[in-house]
Amino acid sequence: MRSDDSEWRVHRFDLLRYVGRRVDDVALRDDIVQEAITRLLVYQAKPGITVANIAALLRRISLDLTRDHFRRAGRNRSVALSDELLCPQPCIQERLEQRQLVAIVAGVVKAMPRLRREVFFRRRVEGQSAKEVSQALGISPGAVDAHIARAVLDLHLAMEKIEKRGGIVRG
Repeated sequence: MRSDDSEWRVHRFDLLRYVGRRVDDVALRDDIVQEAITRLLVYQAKPGITVANIAALLRRISLDLTRDHFRRAGRNRSVALSDELLCPQPCIQERLEQRQLVAIVAGVVKAMPRLRREVFFRRRVEGQSAKEVSQALGISPGAVDAHIARAVLDLHLAMEKIEKRGGIVRG
């Protein structure tokens, strides 16, 4: 260190006031001043470097550090968390229940006879009309309706069994 401690204290005090005009956070202000002094000392330690105006260089370094900090903070905007801030997504328990319900429905649909499953899938998933399904599968529209009614009944019975066991199916 080329200057005595009292001179560094004065530089630090002046720099804290200078940075304090731009930064409200006391901890951040201290960090910026400390980093500016550290960078100045590292810079002065290089051979052949003589700093004519230490105060001006410290202000320049601290100004750059302050701008860098707020630039980074602007890129990574954060919101303070609170218990009142609600997440629009369902909670993990609800998501697990939804996945379980989907697995149950998939199992029930998979266990259906092939033709009933095909009719159910075309009508309820693909949104085809009863006439389109009957023509595609070579069955009557009444048979399509009957397959749909049985498929819905299968799903309803499966949900009733789950509800009797205490599982939450319908919310």
